[in-house]
This record gives sequence, C-alpha cells and structure tokens, in this order.
Amino acid sequence: MSITPLSLDSLTTVPLASRGIDSDGKDFGAPYKAGSGLENFLCSLPNLGCARDLFRLRDAIITAFRHKHAIILACGGHVLDSGLGPLICRLIEQKLVTGIALTGAALEQDVEIAMTGRTISAAEHELNHGRYCFTEETGHLINDAINFGSTENLGIGQSVGKHLLESELAHLDHSIVATAFRFGVPVSVHPAIGADAFCIHPMAHGESLGAAGMQDFKLLAAMMTACNEGVLINAASGVMMPRVLLQAVDAARNVGSHINRLTTAVIDPAASTSAITNVVSRLSHPDGHGYWLSGPDEIILPLLFASVVEALGDEIL
Repeated sequence: MSITPLSLDSLTTVPLASRGIDSDGKDFGAPYKAGSGLENFLCSLPNLGCARDLFRLRDAIITAFRHKHAIILACGGHVLDSGLGPLICRLIEQKLVTGIALTGAALEQDVEIAMTGRTISAAEHELNHGRYCFTEETGHLINDAINFGSTENLGIGQSVGKHLLESELAHLDHSIVATAFRFGVPVSVHPAIGADAFCIHPMAHGESLGAAGMQDFKLLAAMMTACNEGVLINAASGVMMPRVLLQAVDAARNVGSHINRLTTAVIDPAASTSAITNVVSRLSHPDGHGYWLSGPDEIILPLLFASVVEALGDEIL
C-alpha cells in the first residue's frame, strides 16, 4: 500500500499569547550564593514541581503544629535503612511529629539500630543456606516484648518501646520506637506475617502477634480520629502502609469521627499506584490536599523538616 506524506502547508497555528501561563519569573529557581544559609537556599529553589509541593507540605505542617493538629509519619523500612532514625527521634522530641506508624520491616531495622548502632543486611549467598532472613537477637527481643506485652493488652509498638528502654541498649538515642515511648508519642507497628522475619522466629506466637497487631491497628485508627485538619505523611512504603492507612481512616470515620481538610503526602521516588491512589488521592478527599514528592526519602524528609524548623524558629524546642 502506497501512502503519500501529509502536507503541512495548511496547518493552523495559534498565537503564543493565547496559551495559559504555567509559571512566571517569580517561580523560577535562582543561583545559590555560598554561605548565605538555609533560608536563602530554600528561596533559591524553583516554586515548581516537587519543590513547590515540598513548600506546600511544609506550610501544612507549620499550620498543623501551630494549631496543635495531628502530624502523623508512616514509615517503611527504607527510612530506617537510609539513616533517618536520629532525625525522626528529634522530630518526636520537638513535637513536630505526634504519631508514628511503622511496617514490620521498619521495626526490625529500628531494633537492630538500637542494638548495634548500624544498619545491617544479609549477604546474598545466605539465601542458599536458609539464613537470609533470620537474625537471632532481633527476633528474640521483638517477640519477647510482644509475648509479654500481649498479656497486658499492649500493642507491638508500646511493647517493644517499653522493652527497649528497660534493656538499656547502647544506641537507644537512635531508636524511633524507644524515643516515641519515652516521650509518650503513640507508635503503631503493622507486620506482615510471612514477610517480616520476626513473625516466623522460633519465639513468635501467632496469638500474641495477632492480638498485639490488632491492638496497634486500633491505635492507628485512634490516631486518625485526631487528624482533622492534620498532616499524614507516608514515606517509603508502597504497598503495606498505604492500605493500612486507608483502612484506619475508614474505620475512624465509620464510628463517627470527622476527618476533613487532611493534607497527605507520599515521599517515594518509585511510589506504587496503590500509594498514590490511596494516600494522595483518596485520603485527602474531599476537601484536603495530597502530594507525591517523587524524590528519595533520605533527601526529601531532611529537607522538608529543615524547612519547617527554619520557618518555626524559636516556636519549637
């Protein structure tokens, strides 16, 4: 079949002036001058794209802090693996975070940091011998805490936090769970049995894990009841945490809580469709705002909260 190339002689063009304006000069970035400080660095960023969303999220956190509304931070394991534990501990101390939710992987990382002061990973060849996922001390400490705490109707976060403080480990100042327990900030943990190694440790008991995990879901739902006009940030969890957060908000609303004008954010360079749909779109509906900050959490989280601290100044501890 023969096709004659399309003639473009009669193509209709439109004047540039008829186009909408996406941004103007005041939104553009500017060169940073050495030694001019964090405030000037932030001012040098363009008010476009991810940077614009970071500023909007910063302003929402500042507003929530000043009006004593909830600021909830939900974390996957990569947040701890990226070395952000000390930053989050400081945010807890400064009351810039009022509630924490962790995946089971994040709990494991946090406990291992408390024990060793390091992040730890297994060598690939360990998988050939069935030792890739299992560390004795991590599973022992977590399950010992859960098994005892469940007899007092405690959740995983509270059980492990209490146990960590009583253990007097060398690096508790880097532990989110221990710091949250020490400052009375609620921390919930949401394990996936079969995926999280501590759930299949020899000391693990399904009854205790189930009871403590259910208690923590109820705790998270209670945190959500205080999220009216608050902020909810999900960092580095693409599957587990977005669904848990959605279910927790749904449960809170189902029993009569009014959660409106909620600002939500996903911080993850490779956020799943589930995370974007559930956290950014659904949880901010109908009258809130949702953002996807598509940069690595080890850069975006410190930059975000540095900008918050810079703006609040003497208002925080």
